[in-house]
Amino acid sequence: MTPYHNRFLLRPAAREEAGLFYSDDQADRALGTVGHVRMDFGSSGKGFYHTWWPHNRNRFNTPEFKEILQQFVDTLRQDGPLKDLPSMERFCRQNGGAITEDSRSYGYLAEVGNYRFCLRCTPCPGEYQCYLYCYDLRRQTMDRPVGRISFANGERMEFTDPQEYLRAIREELPTKDVTGFRFETLTDDPAVRKAADDMAYDLYGEENPRPLKDYAPRQGPAQGDILM
Repeated sequence: MTPYHNRFLLRPAAREEAGLFYSDDQADRALGTVGHVRMDFGSSGKGFYHTWWPHNRNRFNTPEFKEILQQFVDTLRQDGPLKDLPSMERFCRQNGGAITEDSRSYGYLAEVGNYRFCLRCTPCPGEYQCYLYCYDLRRQTMDRPVGRISFANGERMEFTDPQEYLRAIREELPTKDVTGFRFETLTDDPAVRKAADDMAYDLYGEENPRPLKDYAPRQGPAQGDILM
């Protein structure tokens, strides 16, 4: 990692992360894309011109984000790869991070609070030398499914709202022997996982023997709790 400020650390991107440095309208919602900034140093290589491009209808462009973005860019303008074209060329040469086969473009990532900044550098005269893609990490979890249900007839549903997911279990669980109802909990939220299991135990007149602390988030991705 290359430090610029005690809040801002950049690391070279891996080749498989290259997609984060380009626009992808279909992935915007899942990625929580706030927007991107296009920048160049002008014909002299010493200027600084920039244009903001909103994503997700500019819904995530909050005052909090604007403040952090300004601090991030200002810091990299002072003594980092956004100072001027020679500084960008030197930075890329020293730190690697090529994300294209021809090694013309380089990628660097930084996570600042709730945001991820993906800086794409193309230190070539006559081109737009930089694109900065900005992501709200909180938005990346909002649309992830917390659980799914299925029936013997092949019908399947996924839920992103925990309360809606638990409500579906509560309503459908008593009919499972007729409908073939099954549920799978995908979230690592202990309260949701325990509530789902509580209903399964209650169906058989039993009490869930596992306390809430046993549902602490697991290491790695959730594998799902499923009613057999």
